[in-house]
Amino acid sequence: MALVQKNINWKPYEVIYSAGEEPNGVYLIKEGTVELYTPEGLKLNEIGESEIFGESSIMLGTKRTVTAKTGKQNVFASFIPKLNFLQLIEKNVALSALIKKTQLRLIDSNNQSQELTNEIEKLASLIENTKSDTKKIDKIIDGIRSKLKSNKYVD
Repeated sequence: MALVQKNINWKPYEVIYSAGEEPNGVYLIKEGTVELYTPEGLKLNEIGESEIFGESSIMLGTKRTVTAKTGKQNVFASFIPKLNFLQLIEKNVALSALIKKTQLRLIDSNNQSQELTNEIEKLASLIENTKSDTKKIDKIIDGIRSKLKSNKYVD
C-alpha cells in the first residue's frame, strides 16, 4: 500500500479543513504555505514546504481543532489517508510518542495564545470606554503579565 494516496493543488486563500471536522488524513506540503487558525480566527502558525499538518487530531483521536487555509500563493501537497498514517506511526513507537508529546504541547500553547488574546481584547474594550474604572484595567494587565511569566517553555 502506498503511503501517499494523491497529490492536491489548492488556490490562494482556500480553506483546506475547518475546526470541528472529522480528520480524514494528513497533508505534506510540497510547495506554498498553509496558515492555521483557532475557531475564533486567531492565526496560530504558518507552515511551509516539507512540513506536515493535520496529524494532531488523528494522533489524539479528536476532531480538527484548527482551521487550515492556504496562504497568498498556490499550495501543492501530498495527502496521506488517516489509516495509512496510523499504520506508519504504529510501526514506530518512539516516533508516535514523540509526535503525541509535541501535539499536546502545541495544543496547550494554542490554548494559552487564545486566552491571552481574549484578555487583550477585554483590555482594549475597557480602554476604548473612557468611563471604565482603571482598577479593572490594572487587574486585567496584572493577569496578562502573570500569564506571560508562567508561559515559559519547559522541556
